[in-house]
Amino acid sequence: MDQAQARALLDGERARLERLLAEAGEPQAAELGDDVDDADRRNAEETGMAVDQLLRARWAALQRAEARLAAGSYGRSVRSGRPIPDERLEADPLAELTVEEAAAAERGTLQDGDDVVGLVSAGHPFEVLADADITPEEEQAGEEDDDEPTAEPNLGIHVERDDRPR
Repeated sequence: MDQAQARALLDGERARLERLLAEAGEPQAAELGDDVDDADRRNAEETGMAVDQLLRARWAALQRAEARLAAGSYGRSVRSGRPIPDERLEADPLAELTVEEAAAAERGTLQDGDDVVGLVSAGHPFEVLADADITPEEEQAGEEDDDEPTAEPNLGIHVERDDRPR
């Protein structure tokens, strides 16, 4: 892909993200929820925060793509340096990996020592959890769910029961 076409794609993505970020920052016209149950309002706020995080992640990816364009490495995988097909860049101008590398990253089959610039980080918002019911903090702390019953401790006492009818 030539520099002019790449610049046009990135300019288009920049304009789109600027518009989406401006729209995301506008207050909602309709009042959601009621005085008793504000779940709708809280749900809207949390959804708005999630959308804002995703848009900011895309903005950071745009800045990385523009830096790669300036450095002359735009259109090449940040992992392997292999060319990213023009079709992929047209579909997602911020693509940093080839399709195969991105699929491996989603499956979690990245090899230790693979250095993917800008994709593998503690703050990456697209982390896939092994168990959706356990947060990373709970997993790290080794906490159990409070909802699940725990087994009674075995104190070494054995009680025999006589279940025969009398």
